[in-house]
Amino acid sequence: MSVRNLYLFFVIVTTTPGLLAQEDFVRESPAPGNLRFTWIHGSVSAKANTDVRIQVHRYNEHTYILRQNPAIHWEAPFMYLLMGNERAVLLDTGATEEEELFPLRETVDKVLRRWSSAQNVEMPELLVLPLGSDQSQTAALAQFANKPYATVIAPGSGERASLVTQQQLDLGGRVLSVIPTPGLDASSITLYDPWGDLLLTGNAFYPGRLVIRDFQAYRNSLNSLVQLIDEESVSYVFGGRIEMTNRPGLDHRLRSNYRPGEHSLQLEPKLLETALQAVNLINGETDIRILDDFILMNGVGRGARDWGFPVYTPEAFTTPNTR
Repeated sequence: MSVRNLYLFFVIVTTTPGLLAQEDFVRESPAPGNLRFTWIHGSVSAKANTDVRIQVHRYNEHTYILRQNPAIHWEAPFMYLLMGNERAVLLDTGATEEEELFPLRETVDKVLRRWSSAQNVEMPELLVLPLGSDQSQTAALAQFANKPYATVIAPGSGERASLVTQQQLDLGGRVLSVIPTPGLDASSITLYDPWGDLLLTGNAFYPGRLVIRDFQAYRNSLNSLVQLIDEESVSYVFGGRIEMTNRPGLDHRLRSNYRPGEHSLQLEPKLLETALQAVNLINGETDIRILDDFILMNGVGRGARDWGFPVYTPEAFTTPNTR
């Protein structure tokens, strides 16, 4: 091959979308991520709030974290966008249906376009996968319906059942483990990302009020997650929302659109062991256990903590920080 032809071959290979060398998603250490920033936390007057409707944070090159503005919906859920060599997956779709109030599809499209341009590849196929059936995880699913590039894997669908049976989701080199984690939600699943050493638990485990609806199922789910962190390397647990403050054992008021001084989103993996120990102590009884980073509630509903204050807290577990 002549020098000129060799040069032309090099130019074509290095500039044509889809022909670049692909990420192998294999590392001896976890892919680093950036957590040195502050999440938007709403405002006293939701109507006067001027923050973006969806905060987008680039955790690393192939992982994005999105948060719904608390002024749009008080649950302020988190969503995760993970990219592989062949497809991307959006985990959860927020708590608001209306695209004019909560432009999730438009925001995700912009992120994928920028990512594709930076990687010099074509727009990837998008999988839309709620990690549970809660309204805070599924409200905006319709924004992705009938879009040629998007496949919705909704709770209760055959595609989701197949995914759970296969126990993995391959994004093209980036293979995620799928773990059923019912107990708070019968449809709940958790994903483990070995490339980033991340455990994505949705509403199964997060810094907030964990209302147990099926005690034995939740104990089994925690057992599965504890076994996973014993066998695999996990840097952080990322949940679906934040309800705790940065004061140990103190949660924000229910339905509050203003949440200054929030707990961090990321949780240490060892807290799963703490949760399992507390669940074992509850042992199926009607109980509320207030821990530094989350609150376990069995046999009661979220309403048992009206506006953040517990109606029933066993005397043995009351602390000066209990609301």
